[in-house]
Amino acid sequence: MSEERKQSLEEMIKERDTLIQLGHAIEQRLAGISEYEKREVEALSNRAINPQCSFDRKHREMLYKLALFPNYVSLYWKLRERLHRFIHHH
Repeated sequence: MSEERKQSLEEMIKERDTLIQLGHAIEQRLAGISEYEKREVEALSNRAINPQCSFDRKHREMLYKLALFPNYVSLYWKLRERLHRFIHHH
């Protein structure tokens, strides 16, 4: 039983560390950008957290990358997401 608890604790610590890193990335991304860009980041993050369609469920990680690290997302994927957003009114 203690093995299960230890493993659960280790998993919780790993998840906490991941969330802390994500929090820092969000803070850095939001620093010094316009209100319009902040709304864009928030909309993409919301779609990643609570996907409403199969595209968003399939590409959750890419939505986060686009929201937080747009320079690391290919132009192809940015255009693909924009087209999807236009068609599905996200």
